Parts: sequence; C-alpha cells; structure tokens
Amino acid sequence: MSCSLFEFCRLQELKTVRDFLFQNQSKESVEEKTQTAENELSWDTSDWDSGWDNEENKEEDSASSTKAEEEPSGQNQPWLQDCVVSLSPCADLLVVAREQKAAFLSAKWRTGDSGREEMTLAVTWSGHLSTEEGESVSSVIAIPLASQKRSSTGRPDWTCIVVGFTSGYVRFYTESGVLLLAQLLHVDPVLRLKCRTYEIPRHPGVTEQHEELSILYPVALVTIDGFSLFQSLRACRNQVARAAAAGSDVVPPPPLAYKKWGLQEMDTIVDHSSVGVMTLCVFDQMKNASILGGFNASVKGSPPAMSQFVTVGTGPYAGFYYAVEGNSQPLLSHVALAVASKLTSALFNAASGWLGWNKSKNEEEAAQKQKPKVEPATPLGIRFGLPDSRRHGESICLSPCNTLAGVTDDFGRVTLLDLARGIAIRMWKGYRDAQLGWLQVQEERGDREFSPSASLPRRHALFLIIYAPRRGILEVWAMQRGPRVGAFTVGKHCRLLYAGYHLMGVNSVTSQGWQLHTQQVCLLDPTTGALRTINIPFHLALSDKKNERARDMHLLKRLSAVLKSRDMVPDSLEREAKSVLLEIKHPAIKKQALESLLSNRNAPVSCLTNVTSALHDALKQQDADEVEASLLQLCSSQLKLLQLYSDIQQLQSAADTEACSANDSLEGIEEELSRVGPTLQRYAQLSSKPSVSFAQDSPDTPLSAQTFLTQLECAEDGEVKVNRRSDAEWNQLGNFMFWGCLCGKSPTHKVCDTLQLAGISPQQLLSLLMNVWLQREKEVLQKPVETVRNLHTLLIALSNLDGAVEESWDPQSVSPWWQQVRFTCIQSHNAAAALLAALVAHRAAKASITSRADSKLQSEWEAVSLELEQWVVCVRQLEDVLVLQALLLVPSPLGTAGGAVVQCSIKTLQEGGRGGIADSVSKWVFRQNMAPERLKKMLQRKETQGTGDQKEKKEDGEETEKCQEEADRTAELLLAVCQRFPDSLSPDLLFSHCCWEYVVQWNKDPEEGRYLFFAVEHLKLITSPHIQLGISTMMWSTFIVKRFSAAAFLMEKVGKAPKDRLCRRDVGIGDKAMTSFLGCCVQLLQILMEVTGLLVKNQSSLSFIPFYVSK
Repeated sequence: MSCSLFEFCRLQELKTVRDFLFQNQSKESVEEKTQTAENELSWDTSDWDSGWDNEENKEEDSASSTKAEEEPSGQNQPWLQDCVVSLSPCADLLVVAREQKAAFLSAKWRTGDSGREEMTLAVTWSGHLSTEEGESVSSVIAIPLASQKRSSTGRPDWTCIVVGFTSGYVRFYTESGVLLLAQLLHVDPVLRLKCRTYEIPRHPGVTEQHEELSILYPVALVTIDGFSLFQSLRACRNQVARAAAAGSDVVPPPPLAYKKWGLQEMDTIVDHSSVGVMTLCVFDQMKNASILGGFNASVKGSPPAMSQFVTVGTGPYAGFYYAVEGNSQPLLSHVALAVASKLTSALFNAASGWLGWNKSKNEEEAAQKQKPKVEPATPLGIRFGLPDSRRHGESICLSPCNTLAGVTDDFGRVTLLDLARGIAIRMWKGYRDAQLGWLQVQEERGDREFSPSASLPRRHALFLIIYAPRRGILEVWAMQRGPRVGAFTVGKHCRLLYAGYHLMGVNSVTSQGWQLHTQQVCLLDPTTGALRTINIPFHLALSDKKNERARDMHLLKRLSAVLKSRDMVPDSLEREAKSVLLEIKHPAIKKQALESLLSNRNAPVSCLTNVTSALHDALKQQDADEVEASLLQLCSSQLKLLQLYSDIQQLQSAADTEACSANDSLEGIEEELSRVGPTLQRYAQLSSKPSVSFAQDSPDTPLSAQTFLTQLECAEDGEVKVNRRSDAEWNQLGNFMFWGCLCGKSPTHKVCDTLQLAGISPQQLLSLLMNVWLQREKEVLQKPVETVRNLHTLLIALSNLDGAVEESWDPQSVSPWWQQVRFTCIQSHNAAAALLAALVAHRAAKASITSRADSKLQSEWEAVSLELEQWVVCVRQLEDVLVLQALLLVPSPLGTAGGAVVQCSIKTLQEGGRGGIADSVSKWVFRQNMAPERLKKMLQRKETQGTGDQKEKKEDGEETEKCQEEADRTAELLLAVCQRFPDSLSPDLLFSHCCWEYVVQWNKDPEEGRYLFFAVEHLKLITSPHIQLGISTMMWSTFIVKRFSAAAFLMEKVGKAPKDRLCRRDVGIGDKAMTSFLGCCVQLLQILMEVTGLLVKNQSSLSFIPFYVSK
C-alpha cells in the first residue's frame, strides 16, 4: 500500500470568486488590449518580427492569441498565487482575499450524480474588509473555536477569521463577515499570522504547550494568549448577536492583552514560527551562562522556562530568539489609557452640552482620524543564528511535534532545521517557490499487533510534504533522513494549504473522549476546484529490517484486494495467491494471509487445496530451525481438512451405492412400524403445515468449504474436533456428512471409514447423526421404512468404530454410547423422529448385546440386561409423548388467536410435575374452544358405542360428515391420551385445570364473559367436593373478589344499573360484560355455599390439597 491523493471536497463558484477579486484588473486588461491594438495600427513592426522571430515562435504566438480570444481574460493565469488563502483545519471554511476584498466559502452537502452525499465549499459571504484608506489584506488565518457544551464530540462551534492588514491592524470576523474586534498592535504592515493550539502530550515529561496567536511585523513580534483571546471572541460574538436581536448599536469591546517583542540583530525578517515554551537541561544552562557571562557567571538553581521563536530572512538567514517567561508583562497601559480617554470624552460631551460648548466639525474629524497609541516593543536580542549572507529565507513551516522546521529560500533550496540543537540537518535543492507542509501519521492497530512492543502506546511517523509549483510535482519525504516515499504529478498553479493547528479552546479536560475531525495538509487545484488530502501508510516510515515487514504488509493488502474482486478467474486467483504467500517472509503475516484466503467464500476448493499444498511443500523444504512450528501445523491441518471435504463430496456424488442387506436384527421393526403407523400418519398430517423460510436457512443448502474449515479443528495428535458454534451451522455439517447416507444416495460404510480415518471421534459423529435425523423429521416421515433401514445401517456402522462401544462394557450395565442416543431422544421435541430412532437403537443395542452374550455364554439362554429394559421404558414413553403431541397439534378453530402449540418431550413432561400433562391438555381445550359438556361426553365415550347416529349422518351434507369425522378422530386421540395418562388426566383433574385455564384467560380479557362462564361450568363438572371447594376459593380470592367489590360499591352508589362509562371506569368492564360477570358470580357463590354445606354436614376437612395431590 502506497501514498494516495484523496479528493474529499470540491469548490463551487470558483469563477465567481476570481471575477470578484480581480474585477478591477479585468477592466485594466481590457483597456491595455485596446491601447495595444491602437499601437499596432500606428506602428508597422512586420519587418522587425520577420527578422528576429523564427517559425516556432510564430506558432506559439498564434496559439496563445487564439487561446486568449477563446477564453476570458485571466482564466489561465495563476490568479490564486496572487491571493491570500487560508483553510480551516476542519476543512469547513475557506478564505480567499486580495487587496481589500475577500470571499468566505463554507461547507455544504449535496447529492452527486452517483447518488452519494458529497461535500462542497460554496460562497457564503463576499465583500470589502478594509476600513482604513489605502490598506490591504496581507495575511489571513481561519481559527475554529471549540464548543463548550458537554455533549460536544470535537466539532467546532464556529470559526473566527483573523485578518492582518498593511496598516498594522488585526481584525477578527465571523463566518458571515461581521466585525467582532479590531486592534492596532504596531504601525508596520502585518507580515504573517500564525496560531498554536493545545495538543495532548504523547510522552510523560513533555512540556504542555499553551494556545497562542502570533503576529509578525517587520521588526516586532506580538503574541496573544489563546485562552484570553478565546474568551474575548466568544464575548464579542454574543454581544454582537444580542445587539442585532435588540436593534441597538454594538458597544466597542476592550482591547486585547498582548506581549510585544522587538526582534533585534537581524536585517530582514520575512516569516517566523513560535515554537512554544521550553526548558533547557542543566548542561545547556551552564553552557549558555558561561558563554554569555564568562568564567564568573552565576547559574540559577532551576533552568528558567523560555519561549522560543525562530525567524527567517536575511542577516542571518535563520535566527533563534528566546524570551524568558515572566520578564515581560502584558501591555495593558494602553488599555487603561483607552478606558480613561473614553470616560473623559463622555464627561466632556455631557458638560459641553450642558454649558452650550460645541466642538467644530474639523476637530471631531481630526479626533476620529487620530490613531490609537501604540506601545513600544520590549527589546529581544537574538541568541544565535545560521549566517549565510547570500541566502534569503522566504518561509518557515513548523512540524506538529515542534522539534523540526522546514525553511525555503530564494536559491530554490528546502532546509530541514533541528530546533532543539539549532542546526540544519538536511537540505533539498531544485525546489524554487516551494510550499511546505507536515503530515503526522499514527501507527495502525493491525501493525501494532506484530510489533514486539505491542503493549506500549502507538507510534507516530512524521512526513514532510513539498509542493514544487515550477515542476508541478508533490513529494512526500520521511523524516528525518528517510527516503522519498511518494510523488504525485499535479498542476503548476495549485496551493498547498497547511494550517499547523487544530481547535482553539481545548484543554486537557475538555479534550477527553473527543475525536478531532481535522485535515493536516490539503492541496487546492484552482483549475478544477478540487480539494485533496494525502493518505500515507505508517509502514512507509519504517526502514532497514522493518522495511521487510512493511513489504509483507503491502503484499497482504494486495492479496486482500484480489480476494475482494469478484471478476477474478479461479486460475488467476490461485496463481496470484500462491505467489503472494510464497513471497511473504514473516511467519505471522504469512499465517494471516493464509487464514484470509481460507476464509474467502469466492475461492474454490481446488484453489485452496493447491495453494495450501504449495505453501506446505515450501515450508518442508526449508530448514527446521527457520520454519515456525505453528505455521507448519496450520498448513498440514488445513490440508487434511480440505482433503476430507473433497472426499465426502466425491462420495456424495458417487454412482454406486450400497444395498441394504437383510439383517436379522431388523426382524420385528416392521411390526412395530405398523403398530405405531396410524399415529405416525396422523402426526405427519397435523405437523405438515405450510411455513415460510429463507433460502439460506434451508437444510439442502450446500455446505461451503470455508464453513467446513471453521467448524472442524485439527489437534496436534491428529484428532479432529468438531466445534459447535450455532445450531444452523451444526445442522449444515450433519446434513453434509450423513443426509446422503440416510437417503440411500451415499455409501454408508465408505463414509464412516473416511470419517474414522480423519480422526473424528464416534461420539461427535453420533451427535451429528442424531441431530440430522431429528431436525429433518418431515422428510423422514415421507419414507419411514427406507429411512429407518438406512439409519439402522448407519448406526451399526458407527457403533462398530473404534472407541464407540467399549470392549470392556458389561451388558448388565448401562452403555455410555447407547445412553447418548437415549438422552438425545428424551430431550427432543420431534416426537415421531425420536420414536423411530429409539426403535432402531433398541434393535441395534439388542443385536449387540445378543452377539456379546453368544460369544461369552455359548448357550440358549436369552440375554437380559439393564440396557434393554431402559430402552423398553424409553420407547413406551416416546409412544405416549407422540400421542400427546399429535393431540396438541390438532388445529384450533380460533386460528392464531388460540395461542401457540405447546411442544412437549419426555424431559419437559418430567420437569412439569404432576399437573404438567393436565395443564397442556387444558390449554389445548381452550384453543379448541370446546364446551364443557362436549368434553364431558368425550371422556364418557366408550369404544363399544352404538351406531344409532348413523342415520342422521347420512341425512347431513358432506361438509357435516367431514366435520363429524374430524371430531370423532379428535375424540379418539383424546381418549388415547387419557388411557396412556390415566392418573394425570383423571376427569376431576382435567376439569379443574380447564376451569383454571379459562378463568386465567378471562382475567386477561374480561370482556369475554363466556370464558368465565366456561370456567364455572367446568367447576360444576368436578365430582370431588374438596377439589371443587379449593378451585372455587382460589378463583374467588385471586380473580373475582376485587371486581365484585367494585361492582357492589358502584351499584350501591348509583342505586340502579350503572351505565357503560361508569362500569368501565370503576370495574374495568362494559355493562354487558358486567351482567354476565355478576351472573357467573352468583353461580360461583352458589357452588361455594353448597360444597361448604356438604363438607360441614359430613364433618369433613375443608382442605383440598391432600385430595388434589392424591389424585
């Protein structure tokens, strides 16, 4: 990865800005053209031209004249070089000024042709800035001011434009051109304005630099403290806003406090840099004292803090000034003088009006024209310099770390200064009229991970940006003695914009958690209006041995770019990936490149296999000491897994499949299938409901090699472990391995042998097989006989693998292998698939136990074991669960309003306790909207029921016959469930649970009065008085007593039947629902009274819990 120019913004109305700034010049150019034409008419110079010019010059002149006629005047001229330009560090405001005019361009967002949001700079204000006669703009900077709100994240609140004039004035404006503050600091023209803002020190012990605005004059330097300037500008802006809102005049603000230094012992000063506060070490302090004071000089105990200033110009070429902190106080005398003069003038005007004195107009105009008093500068002598009598310095650019500075001169040289030592350490030649900038790049997090000092703070790299307009080239140089790392061909009329500061008003407290959105260096092209920034990777600053790693990182990013491209041909991808992996030197980066290749979904399996094999062979050919063991292990393990993936794929597409041989152990399985067949068919019909699913979630979606590699992990001992990450990926892996065998499309024994040779444990294979079987229940029930035979073959093959069933297993104990199958069936909610798997596993376990018993006993005794008894119990429980689940799957006439279907398994039923089954059936009764009397008839129905109703059925229509048949089948299911769970589904317990379920649903929706009515009707059907008393008592105290009390109070208050509004306000139900509610309450109280009287008459206990538990 190399340097790049990135266009992030484009200027609009650039031609309008140029025409506005050069309006007078365009008129003068027209007059000059007219005058030249008249001279050409009066003078004939054809003979002179033919004598001195050749053919080439004639062609150039004709081409230039044609071009000048086609385009407006001044369009191709380097007009931007004649302007003063400043860009805010946040790149949201650009100031272009010339002479007395200026234009402000602010950031705006618009939708481009491609539909993406683009940032542009458009003119928001243009006008004249000068207020004094004959003055013009000499320097401009745009300073963004930080927001003082706690919710700020680093964006500026507003931007202040500071303008220096040739008259010596410095004026401060808002983005809309409103003057905030103006002050005359010196009578000479302002040469340069520069700003320094706060930066967090990167290392402990570094002096914290304060904010400052520095103004350079030909023989003086003025510095203004950033904190006081920030507060003054905020106050001025608020005062201007208040005055504009109130429609009053703006009160002139007090002058700024500043320090002024008179720079001595230098002939000419052109530019400067305020380095900041520095403290010398003890040795430098003693050296300076000896040089300045001689042998008997005294040295202070602690080195004083000094402000360092560096200037460029002539005599000497570069000068170093040091101002000791605390020696010069801010110049506040003229502040007091200004306040006193204002007070005196106010008193004098009041007295003159009272006494009748009036000043003449000439005296007032003279007073207005009189400039304020300017304080003299504090002399500051030069400490030392770089003498070069013939070299004239033109500009100086300070680095962000305040340790280096770049200086340009009239010889076309760029000199690099070490400010701490005061020497020139490097020089470039051939850069006439060069423009400089600095770019500081932070180390990337990805690069830091490979560094041995990863725990230390991230490093920073410094680059010098040089723009040579004569050659139209932009260069990037690594500091301090690094090579040129980038070069770009740009236009010859561009401007390199480098601010060198960030937001003003930031300190160590407010900057916590901020992300400053600033651009360090920008290149402005006036021909296209493009504003571009430079992106430099950190690794370009590395050298020597680290350059090797930088090259490897470049190769890694190149490989990433190749993998992201979708148009890459597989052969080209394989060739490119192989060359990159073999060229990378560092093992860590090579490992990262291999992992990125293996995780790419666009790479085919053959490409992954060939590239990994080539890398593995290359590592094998190297010396053992030079090869990293982890990388070699990664290559061998991934190669093994890729080979396994290819083998399974080939077996799935194999034409020859194994025929299921008739096995004696399958005897009786068809009889069991025929016995549970009707229930399985009924369950399949009820569970085969249409559903919506995504294509990527389909179980038939082919498993990619990348997903296969992420789920399997190869250990050092050769064993392959399966990592269970998510249920979807686990199902995909199981389908990939075993679904072909279950469908009869893949050879079972070959697949098992391949998986065993790979080193996957039989327990994990068994878990994958059972998961596939249970998840694909619908497909299994479509062809139950065929899939059961294939499952039996596959289960026998897996149990015969090494490590499946222990050789020392005693048939009289429980086998962990078969216990895993049984535990999976017990937990499954897919009752049909679990029952079929249990039947197959029961037969397989019986065959295994019989074979072991025959080999040991050699007799005709039948083998009896604990394992088989547990399988018998498990099969019986699964049959019960299947019948119960089939009943619960009967669709509700209410649709989805009836609630979701309850999924049950052996585990959930055992964890549900005594009332779990009755609770599930009661919820089903509620979903069916079944009347209590109908439920009672179903429970009382006998198998030997007569056929007296057949005549009526013939008279009804076909729809009635279908409904009656469906009702009969549902009744048969309910009776079958009750027969299988006689204790849990006794009539009293079922009626009590139904009663409670209906009253709970009524409490959720009190407007449905029939729910409470059905609850009371179910309560009446309970034959046990104790249970009837307990349920009615709990209904009354839990759900009814509060509403009943509210209704009684309301009726007593109203004295008649309350209206609907009052019923809803006090009771929470409407008037119609309240009528039904009170009727149910009467029946409930009647039941309570009768049951209580009966129990008291029989002298029985009123507690119902022992009777409920015994049931």
